[in-house]
Amino acid sequence: MSARGERVRAAVAAADYARLIAAIPYAGYLGIGVEHDGEARRYRMPYRDELIGNARKPALHGGTVAGFLELAMQLDVLIAEAQPRLPYAIDFAIDYWRSAGPHDCIADCRLIRSGRRLAQVQAECWQQSRDTPVAFARADFLLRAFDDDDTTPAPGD
Repeated sequence: MSARGERVRAAVAAADYARLIAAIPYAGYLGIGVEHDGEARRYRMPYRDELIGNARKPALHGGTVAGFLELAMQLDVLIAEAQPRLPYAIDFAIDYWRSAGPHDCIADCRLIRSGRRLAQVQAECWQQSRDTPVAFARADFLLRAFDDDDTTPAPGD
């Protein structure tokens, strides 16, 4: 198993979300955080000026919002699985409902189904009010055991 794969597995097993984020380079770059209140998990991407795609509005780049939602859904699958398996996106769709302004983005994920080989997840992204969502995403993930392929990159690579 790769060193990164081992770090991901160890972080998931220990429920150490900061270490899990550190093991996924793009999640670390975006500064994604996992908030857990005992019942639900929520994912946060802090606002930074370099994430702006349109300086006139200003609005976050749509690819940043999509990347954040895809990573939030992958993390949700990793954390929710009793036997952690690496989720690889095989289908991803996003609906943008409004521009994401210069504020933190928050994502709530819902694991719809997690079977032997596939997981289906939905995520909603909002900023200052949950009543005014920014985007909604759906994804299907292929679930692979950590030991399936030593050369396969970890999520976010």
